[in-house]
Amino acid sequence: MKKVFRILALASVVVFASCNSDTSLQQYFVDHQNDNEFIAVDIPSSLLDKDGIELSKDEKEALESIKKVNFLALPLKEGTKARFEKESADIAKILNTDKYETLMKFGSNGTNAVLKYQGEDNDIDEVIVFATDQKKGLALVRVLGDNMRPEKMVKLMKSVEKGNIDMEAFRKIGETIDID
Repeated sequence: MKKVFRILALASVVVFASCNSDTSLQQYFVDHQNDNEFIAVDIPSSLLDKDGIELSKDEKEALESIKKVNFLALPLKEGTKARFEKESADIAKILNTDKYETLMKFGSNGTNAVLKYQGEDNDIDEVIVFATDQKKGLALVRVLGDNMRPEKMVKLMKSVEKGNIDMEAFRKIGETIDID
């Protein structure tokens, strides 16, 4: 009888341990995609103009490894400051788990961004860009792909940041929420 109780106790521990109440990043996207205060866009890789832009070999490999991009933004408007703060904290809590590794952080003048990833060092499953701006709001980008490499994704992100890569789909999204 003791053996039965031990097995039941062990099974209960396993069940309770697997029932994690923390929200995943994917669940966060699902929960907010139909929220009227958020802008949500899913971009398949077929919409990324890979041929119409000049890329280095590493940048091209990074771009070709992308399969899908999920974009979620909360524009800062009158009366949404508290929501902006809450959502920023919720996203930061998700991203600050051991599940995600930080590639780089950057920011200035009230704008902060972090680039994180999930997966193995040489085979990234997803890259996450989380940016907040105290005047414009927040943006969360989830890049899903195959065989994405951190060093190549960093080069690609730096080219995008410097304006060397004009990606029409993202520019239109930026115009929608008034991002420079």
